[in-house]
Amino acid sequence: MRYDFVGVGGLAYDLVLRIDRLPITDEKYPARLIGKLPGGFIANATCAAARLGLCTGYIGWVGEDAEGQMLHDDFIGWGVDPAGLVRVPGVPSPFTVIVSDNQGHRAILLPHSPLYNIPFSNEQLAIAGDAKVVFTFPRDLKWFGQLRRVTRESGGLLALDVENTSPLQGQELRQALRLTDVVFVKHSSLSLVGVWSLRDLVTPGQWLIMTVGSSGAYGIECGMEEPILQPALPVEVVDSTGAGDCFHAAVLAARLKGATLREAMVYASAAASIKVQYYGARGGLPTRAEVEALLKE
Repeated sequence: MRYDFVGVGGLAYDLVLRIDRLPITDEKYPARLIGKLPGGFIANATCAAARLGLCTGYIGWVGEDAEGQMLHDDFIGWGVDPAGLVRVPGVPSPFTVIVSDNQGHRAILLPHSPLYNIPFSNEQLAIAGDAKVVFTFPRDLKWFGQLRRVTRESGGLLALDVENTSPLQGQELRQALRLTDVVFVKHSSLSLVGVWSLRDLVTPGQWLIMTVGSSGAYGIECGMEEPILQPALPVEVVDSTGAGDCFHAAVLAARLKGATLREAMVYASAAASIKVQYYGARGGLPTRAEVEALLKE
């Protein structure tokens, strides 16, 4: 196959602000602008996968503006092939606002973009069908169904990141998850499918991983009586933005290398512990050598 890893969707630029503590009342707070940085949870993971040594590609949409050019060029800088990135005239590139405090907590604001609703082209689907693993999110059943079809036809894996803001919910989301090879969820995301236990959700042959922030992550596959707990490594957190994206990429990278679920979670925890010591969604993304060196300590 042409690619080890292809990310689909989940691309934006981030307006990153630093504040002493996250606002909790109707007051004005002084903030420091860290910068306008490339971001988006799937795109971040794609860059992380490239940094970990995988041959990566990306499928998505941006505007024909300076921000869209920045996002395109940043992919190239990370070694990601942006062959599936389409420039759309007349529409601004999507963005998010990220506010982080001195304790490592953050809030993310997600303005909607019409670029989130564009259908795949045949060329984009061909790129997805040329990957060992496709990583995306459950936008809608048609989106999911097309990606599932091309990955099954090619023998690739399909991995989903289920955020709290997932457009798919309830039975439709559960239907999609049953047909996915690797699923990443947050604890609060379980309510989107109406379950409260990982064992109620996992299906045969699937890896299901639930991240719990600074506490680490739980992972399970069929046949396990209890999930595996992988604690987060103790480090000084500078900025947690993008840590989960890095973790997800590292899990998938390890799986492609033949790791077990437990081994993949240990590897990913080490990768994320390096990532959180830097600002920005892509600042400090570790190389494979850096992760392996940390694991040997």
